[in-house]
Amino acid sequence: MRLIVTLLMAASLAACASTQSFHVSQPQNTFQSAGGVAEAGAVNVDITPPPGMPMGGYSVMANKGEGFRTRIKARVIYLSDGKGHAMAIVQGDLTAASLLAHHMIAAKVAETTGLKPSDIAFTASHTHSSPVNFFDNDFYNKHTSSGQWLETNYLNLMVNQISDGIIAAYENRRPAKIATGKKDVYGLNRNRAMTAYVLNKDVKGLSLDDPEAKYKAVNPSLYMVRVDAQDQDGKFKPLAAFSSFSMHNTTIAAPVDIYNGDVFGFAQRDLEWAMTDKYQPSWQVVSALTNGTHGDMAPNVHDEGDNWVSHYPVEWKVSSELGHKLGAASIELFNELEPALTGKVTLASAARELNIREHNRVDGIELCKDAAVGTPVAAGAYERRTPWLTLMPFFHGGNFMTRRTFFKDGCQGTKQHLGFAYLQPLLEPKDSFPNTVMFQILRINDMVVLPLPFEVTVESGRRIAKAVDDVFAKAGQAPKYTWVASVSNGYFGYTTTPEEYAYQNYEGGHTLYGKNNTPYLAAQLQHLAQDYLSEGSVAEMKPNWDYLLTVNNFYPEAQEAKGQRALLSQPETVLASKARDEDYVRVQWLDVNASQINLHQALVQVEKREGQAWVPLIVKGNRISDEGYDIEVRYLDEAKDGMAKYETRWYNPASGGEYRFVIASRANQPALYSNAFRVDAKAQVALLND
Repeated sequence: MRLIVTLLMAASLAACASTQSFHVSQPQNTFQSAGGVAEAGAVNVDITPPPGMPMGGYSVMANKGEGFRTRIKARVIYLSDGKGHAMAIVQGDLTAASLLAHHMIAAKVAETTGLKPSDIAFTASHTHSSPVNFFDNDFYNKHTSSGQWLETNYLNLMVNQISDGIIAAYENRRPAKIATGKKDVYGLNRNRAMTAYVLNKDVKGLSLDDPEAKYKAVNPSLYMVRVDAQDQDGKFKPLAAFSSFSMHNTTIAAPVDIYNGDVFGFAQRDLEWAMTDKYQPSWQVVSALTNGTHGDMAPNVHDEGDNWVSHYPVEWKVSSELGHKLGAASIELFNELEPALTGKVTLASAARELNIREHNRVDGIELCKDAAVGTPVAAGAYERRTPWLTLMPFFHGGNFMTRRTFFKDGCQGTKQHLGFAYLQPLLEPKDSFPNTVMFQILRINDMVVLPLPFEVTVESGRRIAKAVDDVFAKAGQAPKYTWVASVSNGYFGYTTTPEEYAYQNYEGGHTLYGKNNTPYLAAQLQHLAQDYLSEGSVAEMKPNWDYLLTVNNFYPEAQEAKGQRALLSQPETVLASKARDEDYVRVQWLDVNASQINLHQALVQVEKREGQAWVPLIVKGNRISDEGYDIEVRYLDEAKDGMAKYETRWYNPASGGEYRFVIASRANQPALYSNAFRVDAKAQVALLND
């Protein structure tokens, strides 16, 4: 994630803001049923915001969302082992999860589901094309998106949708079987921070002169929990997959102005559709793909080098190619796990919430009490540099101007503070930074998952996982798989190894609490594992959660729609102007304004004529609708009488049939239907008489 913290901006952004307090009480009297049979439920919920929300990940370089190409979803999986232990895993198409949202969700679902806050994990895909103004601290609400401060409307939408999803998954749970596994997938990611990575003491045999080294210095592991459930016919069929792969979701670059899930958005849908098509369950299959140790993992797109270019291309073809490859690997692993499915399920969760500024020492490891931003953060990460700032050597990571060579023995080590150490706290108060980490361990049969609110580098992840592995092994309970889920249950920037930190690339500069960040996290998780193994459970959360946050409003102003919906154009072709672009068919229409369009509800689909009837178009198991990845919905402009203009695009249109666009009803106004049309092999449209 890019964070731009410039001295000029910091002063201006503090103006014209109001604050709001948030109080969340720790839920009490939670329970877990012990029915003797493993159960599971899963559901997809939609958290797509209305037009106008700032998008996160590219900081002030990002646009505001004017629609979506892949909907922003949250995927919920509820698991119970039938022995009194249950958990809910949430994966969001988000840049990072939110500790504030986690607490609010936990409070809303406790009475119905019996889940404790420690039983809920909120993970994320790290797409850079979704909203992020929902964190528990002012610092990241100010600096991660193109708009500053907390947006309460979107926070509430997300919390309500996910809470309803957890309750629905719980109430619709069925007898279940699970299997765990791993598959190494090379060629999809590469190391973007090799100059720092090769300094790690455990890294051997890699040379910066080797052009293939960056493809070897990766985390290739695709982890998965497969969940099957008993259908109405008594057969067990696929219900869900909870998976992890390590890759920055940055193939869709900063100029994009529509919400999307990037690479993972394609991969998740491919698995869902493949399993639905193969097994025909009576429910929608859920594929929750979260990010692993992606801190230094770039997607394997063409290497643009370390120079700033004035315009980053928005390349959907590149994103879809990687997404389909990851989807294919996910399908293979899912199928491979079928023989290992078992109804003998063991679940456990342990969590400890710590203010790491107050509890900054563990086992002789000291963390900085105050966060600090390094100068390389302003210039951005490799290949996604910040315009103009990256041209200045003072901001370019890894040189003598961005890391200290003297006075480097303090907890911040070689970090050169952005804006100087004495000035930065005046513009970025220390209390504005995140400070509370929810350390968590999830145990699912022979797999241990470690959700952390950091962007964890590959080597940091290895060390953290090994530290926890060692504790379990010493107790004679060594797991088969242990992995870290980055950007989970909140957001804290990066965590790098001490060796990587010393080099002060972007990743090291964005490791806020100093050179010992990774050793500190590993030691705290070791203690949590030891306490869990000795006590049987750990759920040490604050009795109440209180936040005072600066707020803003990015939602469209509510207004009455007095006009009538109508098509403004009939289907027409727009051919790709460049090899990396896609052909599409588009239609424009007049509809209710942005405050009433409700993008989190189904809106557009394509139908095919079969005889005298029109039926939903399905291509290779993919229903061509805005639930997939080939239909885009875009807000264009305001219109009179409280109406607005919109456009929908069907990318990669299929030939060989008669089709029409269907735009679902809104605000009690009837659905709209385009004229029938055909598409030839060259994507040209021919309108037909209805």
